[in-house]
Amino acid sequence: MEVMKSAGDCIKIILREMSVKDSESFYRLYFEDESAIQDQTTNEEDMNPVQFTEHILSLCEELYSIRTVENEQIIIGDCALHHWNQEEKKIEIGGFLLPKYWGKGIMSAAFELLIALAKEKYQVNVLVAKTEITNLKALKFAEKLGFQKMSNDGDIIILEKRVL
Repeated sequence: MEVMKSAGDCIKIILREMSVKDSESFYRLYFEDESAIQDQTTNEEDMNPVQFTEHILSLCEELYSIRTVENEQIIIGDCALHHWNQEEKKIEIGGFLLPKYWGKGIMSAAFELLIALAKEKYQVNVLVAKTEITNLKALKFAEKLGFQKMSNDGDIIILEKRVL
């Protein structure tokens, strides 16, 4: 599925399958604004935009850019399905959204589309979300979507949602 569009009352969004042609915009999403930089456990900040995009694509089963219908040229976030465990029918879901777009229902809409895709394409039983224990907004968001805390792995909380 190359492009998915949201429905409902929130800001209308488009999820577009990520590709190397989006590498400049995708890279800027993470590295243009110091406040947007995520924990770097690999040397992603030392990669050029194409290398960074290829690296992230290699880690994901599905990776989509998030855009608004009003301005679909600008990437405002991303969302992904990754770490597919076919035997347990589990897959991780995650995403990032620029702070100026928080609280508008955008990530909820993106996750609804991804969850539908995970059920249809991967026949998942369980979605897994992980976040830092200090990221209270992400925890609240995950719980609002029906995820439940399952365990901790150091400073990371692991949450799961059954989607049968």
